[in-house]
Order: sequence, then C-alpha cells, then structure tokens
Amino acid sequence: MHEFSIMSYLLEMVEEEARHCGASRVVAINLVMGERASVIDDSLLFHFDLLTPGTVAEGARLNVRRTRMSFHCRRCGEDYIPAVGTFECPICGQVGTVTSDGSELLVESIEIETDPP
Repeated sequence: MHEFSIMSYLLEMVEEEARHCGASRVVAINLVMGERASVIDDSLLFHFDLLTPGTVAEGARLNVRRTRMSFHCRRCGEDYIPAVGTFECPICGQVGTVTSDGSELLVESIEIETDPP
C-alpha cells in the first residue's frame, strides 16, 4: 500500500516541475526504479491511474526502467551484475564491492507539452 504515498509524492514533484517549465500537459513520466526498491509495478501503475485524473499528468504515460544491483571486483577488475542467489564475480568467484545497491526510486525525466505563445 505504500505505493499510494510514493506515487502521491512523485506526482507532486512532477506537477511542480511541470508548472515551473510552463507545461500545459505532462505527456510522460520516466522513472528509474531499483530491483530492491520494494515497489510493485502493478500497484504503482494502479495508483498512478487513480491519482492523475484532473491533474496536469492526466493521460500521461508512466515508463519504468528497472535497475539491478551491480558490483566491481577488486581482484580481476570486472564490473558485473550478479547472478540470482549469489554476489560472486562471474570471472574469478570473488565477492565484489557494491557500486549500485538497486534501491533507486527517482524521476529520471518528464516529457511535457506547452501552449503556443
């Protein structure tokens, strides 16, 4: 159920930026969401559809790009995304250092329309 509050907050940010840019309409919202962000896509989309009517984002597309955890192996220098169930480097077997923990949740960009002058 926390997807409701997440989407409410994201839409507030989008509406504020859209007003700042003089947008008449938001066409698309592009999100980056890590695999460990604990957000269910279908629930997020449900709340997006619930909250956008009557706003500048009504009718907009919500595009979600998922990211995964990534590591860097100090032993062999490999940058890698671990296989499911392990954190080991696929080249040398050493557990690497986390470079991205996959918990991102951010608005990467918005696409807008403006009224002609």
